[in-house]
Amino acid sequence: MGKDLTIIGATSGPTAPGRISLHMNQVQNSVASATSFLLPLLSRGYLSSSVNDQGVSPREINRNGMEESSLKDIIQLVKENADIVGVIGQYVPLKKAGSRWLGVCPFHHDRRPSMNVTPQMGIYKCFACGAGGDVIRFVQDYEKLAFIDALRAVAQRCNIIVPEKFASDSGAREKTESVLAANQLTAQYYLEQLDKQPEVLAYLEKRGVKAETRRHFQLGYAPENLEGLIRRATAKQVAIEALIEAGVVGESQTGRRYDRFGGRLIFPIWNLSGHVIGFGGRTLDPQGQPKYVNSPDSPLYHKSRVLYGFNFSRGEIDKAAEVVLVEGYMDLLTLWQAGIKNAVAVSGTALTKDHVQILGRFAKRAVLFFDGDAAGRKAVRRSLEMLLEQGIEAKVPVLPAQEDPDSFTQAKGAEAVRALFAESDDLPGFILRDAGVSPEAMSPEAKDSVLKEAAALVAHIPSEVVRSGHLETLRRNLGVSAIAIRAAVQGQPGLQATPGKSARAFGQVGITRGGVPGLLLPEANFKPRDEAVAEWQLLQLMLGSALIANQALEAVDLDWLTDPVARDLMDYALALQAETGVLEIRALQERLPEGLREILPMVEFLPTEVDAEIQERRMRQFADILRALELAYVRRQMAQSKDLKSQMELQKRVKDLVNRKPGGQP
Repeated sequence: MGKDLTIIGATSGPTAPGRISLHMNQVQNSVASATSFLLPLLSRGYLSSSVNDQGVSPREINRNGMEESSLKDIIQLVKENADIVGVIGQYVPLKKAGSRWLGVCPFHHDRRPSMNVTPQMGIYKCFACGAGGDVIRFVQDYEKLAFIDALRAVAQRCNIIVPEKFASDSGAREKTESVLAANQLTAQYYLEQLDKQPEVLAYLEKRGVKAETRRHFQLGYAPENLEGLIRRATAKQVAIEALIEAGVVGESQTGRRYDRFGGRLIFPIWNLSGHVIGFGGRTLDPQGQPKYVNSPDSPLYHKSRVLYGFNFSRGEIDKAAEVVLVEGYMDLLTLWQAGIKNAVAVSGTALTKDHVQILGRFAKRAVLFFDGDAAGRKAVRRSLEMLLEQGIEAKVPVLPAQEDPDSFTQAKGAEAVRALFAESDDLPGFILRDAGVSPEAMSPEAKDSVLKEAAALVAHIPSEVVRSGHLETLRRNLGVSAIAIRAAVQGQPGLQATPGKSARAFGQVGITRGGVPGLLLPEANFKPRDEAVAEWQLLQLMLGSALIANQALEAVDLDWLTDPVARDLMDYALALQAETGVLEIRALQERLPEGLREILPMVEFLPTEVDAEIQERRMRQFADILRALELAYVRRQMAQSKDLKSQMELQKRVKDLVNRKPGGQP
C-alpha cells in the first residue's frame, strides 16, 4: 500500500491551498521524486512545516533542491513569498488606505504616517525621509543586520532555508549567531535551575508572582557557581567566549571568570523577533547591592533601545494606542497578572529618546506609572520631556509616596489601578501637584517658579494648540495674567512669537484685555504689525461684524495665513458663514474639534452692536489687514519663484498692493 503525503499550506502565500493530500504512488516512493514534485509548491510559498512521510521535510527538500540555486534566485524566491505587509506590520502598525498601507516611518522621528507599503509591488517608501526598498531591506535596516542575515530572517518566515554556502564572510553573522546561542542556552539553564530552588520559588509566591506568569516570562535562577553553566555550554558546543560576548560570564582583572548574575532571580529580555538578547538579575538578599544587575551592551542587546516585555505587549499597545510605562520588572509582571497587558518596563536604564521613538509608532498616549516617592516624580519629569517631544500625550497616576506599582496593584487590584489611570494628572495637573502646595497658598515667587518650569516642559511639545492649551490651563489655575505667561515663556525655544508663528504665543503679541493672552483690541490704534498679529486681528473682526464676515468669504485666501491654528479657525469660520450666512460664535464653538475649541475663548470678542463710525473704522482695518497679509504672501512667492515671467507678474502685484490707499476696499 502506498503512503499518504500531506503538505500544509503556508500562511504567507496569497493563494495558499491550505492542505493537499496525495497518494505517494503518484510521485513514486523516493525522496528525489518527492523533491522534484514539491519544489514548485515551495517556490509559490505553499510549503510550511511538515510532511508526514519518512525522511522528507521542508528543510531537507529545501537543502537538497536549492543548494545549486544562485543567491539571486533565492532572493527572488523570498521576495515573492514574503508578505511584506505582514512582516513590516510586526514592527510598525499599518493601516489600509486603498491598495496601499500606511504607517509611521521607523527610520526618522516621524509622528504622522509617511511610510507607504505597496504589497502589489513588494516595496515600502517613506516620502518624508526617503527610506525605501523591499521587505529584506526593511528588516536589514530596522534590525541593523547584514544583508544575508536579513535575508535569512525573512526567509525563515516563509519556511525557506538559505543554504550555508551564502553565509556572510565578515564574521559578523557568526558572532551574532554564537551570542544568540549563548543567550538561549543560558536562559534554558537558568529556567531549569529555578525549579530546583524552593526558597526562590517561595520568594516569588510571597511576592504574588503566579506559576503561570513565571512560566510565561520564563523566569530563572542563576546559581552562584559557574561550573554548571560551563558544563552545559561545553556539552552543547557553545564556546565560553560566546558567553563572555553575551555578557553572561564576566572576567575579573586577574582573569577569574564568574557568572555576572550568580545568586540572582533572572528575567530574560527578548527582542521583537522573540530572541533572548539579554538578562536582568535581581538580588534575593534584602541587604544585597546592587539590587538589579543587567546585561551589558552586546552585539544583540542595547539597553537604550530595548523595553522589557514589549515583545508580549506590542499588540495590546497597538490596539489601545496607549502604553503603560513602569520602571521595574516586578511592576510589569504584576500588571500583566492583573490583566493590564499594554505595559512595558525600561531595562537597566532610564527612558531614552530611542525608547520613546519606538513606542511612538504604536501609542498616542503614555501612562507614567512610576513609584510615588520623590525619585519616582523625578523620573516622571525626565520622561515627560521626551514623550512630549515625540507628540505622545502623557498621563501621570498619583500613587501614595510609600507605594510602587507592584505593591499598589497587589494590594488594591486591577479595578483600582484602572480607576487610578482614569484619574491621572495631565501635564498641567502634574506640574501643579508636583509643586507641593495649592495655588491659593503659593507666593508670587512660587508661581513664577512653577510657570518657568512649566514653560520649559511645554517647549518640548510640537503642537502649538496643545502648548497653548496647557499654559492657558496653568494660567487659570494659578490666577495669573497673560503678562506673567509672557515672562515665563521668554527665552524658551519654540515659544517666541515671530512672523508666521501663532498669535497664541501666550501674550507675546498685541494688547491684552482681562488677563487673556494674545488678544488684540482693534478699537484703538489698530495697525497690523506682523503676520501673526494680523491673522488673529482678522478673525476678531469677522467674529465682531456680520458685514465683514460676509465680505471675508470672497476676500480671504487661506493661503495667505501662515499660523496653522489661525488658519484652521478661519477655515471653520468661513465654512460656517458660507453654509448658514451667519457667523455665530456659539455655533462655531460647537463645530470646532477639541483642540481648537479650547483656543476660541482666548480670542477677545468685539461688540457686535456698534455705531456707524466704529463700523466704518472696522471696515478700513479689515482692508488694511487683507492688504498686509496678501502683500506678505506675494513676497514669499517671489522669494520662491525661479521663473522670470512669474517674478515680473508678482512684482507688479506687489507694486499695486503697496500703492493701494490705506483703508481701501479689498
